[in-house]
Amino acid sequence: MVRCVLIEDEPLARKGIEDHLKQIPFINLLASYENAMEALSFLMANEVDLVLSDINMPGINGIEFLKSLAKPPLFVFITGRGDYAAESYELEGFDFILKPYSFERLLKSMTRVATALSKKEVLARTRITSGKFAIKDKYRNHLVPYKQILYFEGEKEYVRIVTTEKDYVIIGSLKKIAEELTQDIFIRVHKSYIINRDYVRAIDPDKILMRGSIKDIPLGVTYRDEVYRELLNNK
Repeated sequence: MVRCVLIEDEPLARKGIEDHLKQIPFINLLASYENAMEALSFLMANEVDLVLSDINMPGINGIEFLKSLAKPPLFVFITGRGDYAAESYELEGFDFILKPYSFERLLKSMTRVATALSKKEVLARTRITSGKFAIKDKYRNHLVPYKQILYFEGEKEYVRIVTTEKDYVIIGSLKKIAEELTQDIFIRVHKSYIINRDYVRAIDPDKILMRGSIKDIPLGVTYRDEVYRELLNNK
């Protein structure tokens, strides 16, 4: 079951979404609120897998609310403001549903959420330990030394961890992983890539050439100056 919280300030819209969610057997709507601040205390006290949220609301809006959460659950925005779509995906929102929406569109989104949360080979949680990246699934804990990790690649709601031995795929945020990794070993070079510095062979204006048979990694424009400064010691 997907444990869900709804935030919607319009009473009719909130009732309509509630009715739709009740028709989806794998969605458990735990609570429904008319603004983000009312939902905050519930999120802090309970395990929640998903927040369905409007964007334009009194007080703090949906985008600001997502930004304020240190460890947010998956977020699906349901809104009439299409101009927020790009920002929601930059914040790694899981989905963006534009009003008016169909039940089929909501069902498709909720099915994707359920798949992401329950897929057996995808690891639900990760944590960083000293010198190792710890990956936990329901069967086994994998401890991968930093030196064996070639790069991390963000793929929508997943992160692919490419190592010298095998690849792992986890549910997660590249942004959150970047905040926890040891910065003297890893560096973010693109919105979708974090690489191990030790495997860099050369730097082109638009890509990182890696050692051996590792594929070339794109170099994002917004990361280029930092990459040059950090890897080439250009102060």
